[in-house]
Amino acid sequence: MSGLQRLADGLSEIVDFAGRAASWLCLPLVLLLFLQLPLRDIVHGGNNTDNDFGQIVFANFFMMGIPYAMRHDAHVRLDIFHQHFSPRWRAIIELAGTVLLTLPWLALLGWYALPIVLNSLRQTEKFAETFTPGYFILKLGLLFFVVLVAFQALANIIRAGLALAAPRLGDTR
Repeated sequence: MSGLQRLADGLSEIVDFAGRAASWLCLPLVLLLFLQLPLRDIVHGGNNTDNDFGQIVFANFFMMGIPYAMRHDAHVRLDIFHQHFSPRWRAIIELAGTVLLTLPWLALLGWYALPIVLNSLRQTEKFAETFTPGYFILKLGLLFFVVLVAFQALANIIRAGLALAAPRLGDTR
């Protein structure tokens, strides 16, 4: 196994770990959403803290799940065309799509999100309506999302490049 293949596998393992960890957020998310109305009745309304924590868990669940779906090729793709292509053309499309679409989008997202997240962390920002602490966690999840998608994008680029560099069967050159 080449060093590049090990790097791609290592990056994908990080994404796998984060995705599996995020899957454990599903149980607290369901509990928070399920118990929201009964808890409001018990504490007689006005307390939306459970809703605030539900937002944090919900957003982070999806932000950590998207790179995991990308890792396992479970994201939306036009498979009606993709399934008919040769492995070489699939690698070309993966490489082009990642380099031309995913990476520029991640760069913009990271560029604009970083100062917002850092400012939120510096202030340990709270929810505006309820003053519940932890709003900065919601924003911090965005940076983790960018990093994990970048890891998986890099792993996909490496794998596509290795597939394109591999000698083709029946090639006499």
